Amino acid sequence: MNRLEAGEEVDIPIHLITEFRKRYEKLDRIVKSHDSTLVMMYEYFSHERNPHNEGNIIPEGVSIEDAPDFHEMLTGMLDELSNENITKRVAYSVPRGHAKSAYLSNMFPVHQLVFGLRRYILIISETLGMSRKFIEWINDQLKFNKKLREDFGELVNTPLNRDLTDNKDSFETINGCFVQASSIGGQLRGSRYKSFRPDLVVCDDLESSKNTNTLDLRTKNEDWFNKIIIPIGDVTRTAIIYMGTLVHATGLLPHVMKRADFDGKMFSAIVEEPERQDLWDEFEEMYRDQENPNRLDDATHFYESHKEEMDKGAKTLWNDRFPYYKLMMEKVNIGSRAFGSEFLNMPIDDETAIFKSSYFQYFDDKDLYDAGGRPLPLDVYGFWDIAIGKNANSDYNAIITLGRDRRTGVIYVLDAYAKKEPMHMSLRVAEQKIAEYGHKVFGVETIQAQYDMFRQLRENATKRGLYRTRIKAVNPRGKKEDRIMTLEPLFENGTIRMKRSQRLLIEQLQQFLNHDNDDLPDALASAVDLCGGNRRRTFYKSLRDYNPLAFLF
Repeated sequence: MNRLEAGEEVDIPIHLITEFRKRYEKLDRIVKSHDSTLVMMYEYFSHERNPHNEGNIIPEGVSIEDAPDFHEMLTGMLDELSNENITKRVAYSVPRGHAKSAYLSNMFPVHQLVFGLRRYILIISETLGMSRKFIEWINDQLKFNKKLREDFGELVNTPLNRDLTDNKDSFETINGCFVQASSIGGQLRGSRYKSFRPDLVVCDDLESSKNTNTLDLRTKNEDWFNKIIIPIGDVTRTAIIYMGTLVHATGLLPHVMKRADFDGKMFSAIVEEPERQDLWDEFEEMYRDQENPNRLDDATHFYESHKEEMDKGAKTLWNDRFPYYKLMMEKVNIGSRAFGSEFLNMPIDDETAIFKSSYFQYFDDKDLYDAGGRPLPLDVYGFWDIAIGKNANSDYNAIITLGRDRRTGVIYVLDAYAKKEPMHMSLRVAEQKIAEYGHKVFGVETIQAQYDMFRQLRENATKRGLYRTRIKAVNPRGKKEDRIMTLEPLFENGTIRMKRSQRLLIEQLQQFLNHDNDDLPDALASAVDLCGGNRRRTFYKSLRDYNPLAFLF
């Protein structure tokens, strides 16, 4: 064979160059897909890169550059589980509509199969029918996704391999892998494929209102998970991933998320609240107005007219699909209770809740006028609960304004402001609220450095000529939880009424003792105390024995 001299030019046929380029591109995408499940998703299951595949998950016009941070984080966890920590246990609570199943139960098993990373994959859903749909999609991709087959070869039944298991509950692959569908409570003890125990267990939305609505059912689910799923695999090879949406505060998913052996995370569709909550309150009331047949157009126009202000500070988990304004519309469409469970991952457990949803009564601005169109005779009170010290970045500065009807004693929560911000910024908000509402009394929590905020507020109010409002220093006594608990009979008896748009206040009340924050309920309790709402309760044998309206006349 003649050797080429250094520097000698060689003519390579163009068809070989084209062939080499195709081979390189193929190997390049295979290697990148092995290392990144996000690349795998867009390479084989997107319209952009695989336009002729009928089972695509990523629609036309969406590229990998459009992937939200949440999907990058999710696939980063899957990559770690594939290549580094193969026995990792994960429990994520993810809001509805954020493609958790598309990544976890559709794409990821395909990734594990084509690279031969798992031998026995078990996919479990609430019902067998749900998990069968995942199995069917995976099987169809291995059979009919042309690009996938060209890159990884034939992996399921062909005319030469008709002896492989292939049905709606399970199937085998030519490279020696097995995929099986099951449901919560399924008989899975001792499951094996040849000599292999399950080495990847995918639990996708195991719970619903049907199997969590009694304590017995929740206990049964937990026992099944602990006795069947946890010991089902091989401690040296098996990974367990459980993802779902919280449907009950004491259900299986929150239990698993708290376990030390699981990496538990909870995600909300709303990551950061917007700065101008007052504008969003207007938007929501406009969209909620049943008497206005043009409420959708009016609310949309209002948003578009104030878009820059309203969007400032707002951040959602998947902004392209669920921008903040769409989430607020969805909250009105499905109701706050369903929205809290499906999108915020904050299910309401009325069995154990202190403030039950059935207690809440709501009002609109028109309810603040009598039948003759005259405004109700309201005495207006306010309170500022100041976030300070080590909790200043995690707690809310909360400002509550309420009006007490002098005739009936009904207390209307006129405004509920809350934001995680430095207290000097909330100082300006407090001034604005006093100027707007002209409170009879405005209380300020004064513990340690908080007293300086009270002093500054009083001085600034004097400079602005806000003499109508008495600004009062308040040092709340007793435990915060006990103060908030005194509101319970007032809600139950309909004395306190809120606006439906006051979502954060409602949420913190519903989740009281379980929510990360209770600053708005605490501010409300202090404001109610200022207006006399908690007086004379010791004259009664129990809070449920007294008429909450009597002391207000």
